[in-house]
Amino acid sequence: MKLLLIDDNDLDRQAIIRTFRKAEWDITISQASSAAEGLEQFDSNDFDAVLLDYRLPDIDGLEVLQLLNKHPQHHAAVIILTGASADEELEREFIEAGAQDVLFKSEIAHKHLTRAITHARSRHLLERQLQESHQRLRALAENDSLTGLANRYYFDESLRAAIPRAKRQSDQLALLFLDLDNFKIINDSLGHIIGDQVLKEVAQRLLRVVRAGDIVCRLGGDEFAVLAHNFDTQEAISQLAQRILDDLRKPIIIGKFENTISTSIGIATYPDAGQSASDLLKAADLAMYRAKHDGRNNYQFFSQTMQAQMQERIRLEKELRNLIPTDHFILFYQPIVDAQTFEICGAEGLIRWDHPERGILPPAAFIGLAEEIGLIGEIDSKSRLKACQQIARWRQDGLVNDNFNMKFNVCAQLLTDEDLYQNIIKDLDSTGVPGRCVSLEITESVLIENLQRTAQRLRQMLDYGIEIAVDDFGTGYSSMAYLKELPAKTLKIDRTFVMGIPENAADCRILRAMIIFAKSLDLTVVVEGIETREQARICRDYGADLLQGYLFSKPLSPAAFEQLLREHSAADWNKHISILGALAG
Repeated sequence: MKLLLIDDNDLDRQAIIRTFRKAEWDITISQASSAAEGLEQFDSNDFDAVLLDYRLPDIDGLEVLQLLNKHPQHHAAVIILTGASADEELEREFIEAGAQDVLFKSEIAHKHLTRAITHARSRHLLERQLQESHQRLRALAENDSLTGLANRYYFDESLRAAIPRAKRQSDQLALLFLDLDNFKIINDSLGHIIGDQVLKEVAQRLLRVVRAGDIVCRLGGDEFAVLAHNFDTQEAISQLAQRILDDLRKPIIIGKFENTISTSIGIATYPDAGQSASDLLKAADLAMYRAKHDGRNNYQFFSQTMQAQMQERIRLEKELRNLIPTDHFILFYQPIVDAQTFEICGAEGLIRWDHPERGILPPAAFIGLAEEIGLIGEIDSKSRLKACQQIARWRQDGLVNDNFNMKFNVCAQLLTDEDLYQNIIKDLDSTGVPGRCVSLEITESVLIENLQRTAQRLRQMLDYGIEIAVDDFGTGYSSMAYLKELPAKTLKIDRTFVMGIPENAADCRILRAMIIFAKSLDLTVVVEGIETREQARICRDYGADLLQGYLFSKPLSPAAFEQLLREHSAADWNKHISILGALAG
């Protein structure tokens, strides 16, 4: 056992040493006659116990005890030696300060001293074990087990503590909220073991990039956060965010796999973005979603404008959820005309929201939100039934003939629904509408996501007589390979290919090539976005089958569309277009 004896009285030191020599222990005793000398020896040696005189000439014994206990390598039991008479208050004070025992010099004897040291050493070892156990539990409670970073609990506590400190010191804080982009793809394709290795590497890169004193934590999953202190300008935080983006974009090589990853970062600063930890977290989360919306792999600062937009989004979402059961969604109809005869031979049903306060809202005002919150499927289903009911009434009233075809869009969520086919058949049967009178319009991007499964389901509908149309052709993948795999009968060329004709010769050539290509596949060609008679003539001359656009009519309410059906004169349209053709010739 190694013992350090700190006492300024040489006679007392020698008496204690003689007492120890009577013991059979293997004890090495180091002596110090002052607190400074004792602390110096304690710094350079590892002692099992310290006998510390209560009164020292240079530093008070209680202060020395506190310094010993704060020592980073403190492993020694400390016994206080005092020449004072028994004083319970003094003894209690030293024990509370961390001493294992208090001995009175007048009472020290061989058995008494050795027993006291033995007990003190045992108590101290037990205290150390309890302390280490506490530290391990605290580490588990405050650190992420996978990455070793601080966890959500520690980060929340740090953020709550940092805000009042920043307020007192008139300092600024910045909270950077990170969400890895498309991390799910790595987990799904390579497995969670590789995914975990990627998360570990992300953690190490963040630690390398941030400044000293900044706190990095893993909030959970693929979400991380950085709490930055003591920055002078917003530009400094922008530079930190950009360094994070740049570093995470570098390839992550794990075994034989090379992974490329990016992140979206939302930034909230105190006090601008909020006065509390919860306010900052909400603001940073909102800014992160804006970064996702703006294409990922970028950072966005929270702003009051962003807050207003989010409040509007929340209000709109609440209204959507509340109004779907009461069915405030209506269909407008835009006519589709035969390119040769100019008769109205069909219509496209276009959803509108009949808002009780703001009137008729276009799809752009709510469709994106409905897709995000999972309501688009229900809206599409209700709209499809309405379209079938509407065409049934027009057929019954004699406003349209058996060849009139109603087209309506199908969202991506419904295409993955196993019951889509049966639900469409149910709508047709309940309204008495033949399958040939309706068309499902599906965008290229929806089709390509799961080509084989989508094609199989669409063939079922085609067998029932339902027409399949590829919508917005030319704006997505535009692949001949997937077109030949699909049971599509109609191709709708997007309006962007019509806007430049007839003025732009290159646009004319592209449009003509697209129509020829579609006709070579025996597809019916619908050209959207027709706004002038000259555009209608050119599309007819190029071989288009059907035309749709504002030239013939904007989308109309059911009553207005019925009026159009009664008043439309195909002969007049044919006459005017033919005259244009003659003039052009």
